[in-house]
Amino acid sequence: MYKLQRIFSGFILLSVQVVYWIFSSILEIKYFYKKRVALAKYQEILDYVKTQNIPLDTSQALKLPDHLVNISHDGLVQVLHTSEDTYCVAIMIKYTTGATQRVKGIFASDIPLTSRYLTKIPDICHRINILGEYQKPYKVAWAFTNLEVDKQYNDCLFEVHRQLG
Repeated sequence: MYKLQRIFSGFILLSVQVVYWIFSSILEIKYFYKKRVALAKYQEILDYVKTQNIPLDTSQALKLPDHLVNISHDGLVQVLHTSEDTYCVAIMIKYTTGATQRVKGIFASDIPLTSRYLTKIPDICHRINILGEYQKPYKVAWAFTNLEVDKQYNDCLFEVHRQLG
């Protein structure tokens, strides 16, 4: 009887690991395709954002148009209109919960980021950090601070992630 319980417990543990691996693989494939669409459509998203008349030095969550809504994990993009009249968009594609919350996505701006906003630490990491008055009333200002750059496509387009807690 004891041997049968051990076999059954081992089978359950193995089943849980297989299900976890399958689920993780599906999420990674989904992220890969959403990222490809975001990279292809980021300029269209920036153009749309510019038509929304967001005041200088403010940020907000903005609902995407119907044909773009499936790019982000919740149908929204985080938008920042800086005091220098630069538009920045954080497209959060994958949100992971657990012991630490993590968000992955695409960051795009309409002009190249300067060293004022892009911190480069050789052989360690690059970070995007845009500070401003917009942070005070905005509850999700984290979308534009301490974003770790996973890949830089050009001076305006980055794949980023951030630990939330």
